[in-house]
Amino acid sequence: MPLPGTGLFDPGWSEFHRPTATTAMTAECVITRRGAGGTTAADGTFTPAAATTVYAGPARLVALWTNERLLARGETQETHRRYQVSIRHDAAEVKLGDIVAVTAAVDAGLVVRRLRVIDIRYGSEQWQRDFICDELEA
Repeated sequence: MPLPGTGLFDPGWSEFHRPTATTAMTAECVITRRGAGGTTAADGTFTPAAATTVYAGPARLVALWTNERLLARGETQETHRRYQVSIRHDAAEVKLGDIVAVTAAVDAGLVVRRLRVIDIRYGSEQWQRDFICDELEA
């Protein structure tokens, strides 16, 4: 219980921890957002609008084992997972449906991953931006 007239957290608590959280981000990612609209060619082929880069920089990815799902593909099976992705606190807004491409990581197996943002974690005390992603099919 804090003393009367004091708070549980120092007012600068989040700001103090942000640099430490960023140094713990050992991966790099690029987050893109598909533009609205597109063009239709004379033969009826639709080309969606180009994607816009929302973020490029450090990230931390953690597999969420409770959401694995096994998909059958012919004679093989693939496991698709959900990941919690964390990026710098001062990054541009990430929206549902944005695509995360892992471009570098200590674990080389992450570099081939492409993820779609399905949930954004908000909080009053934050030192990073957190969101949940589904792994996209290769």
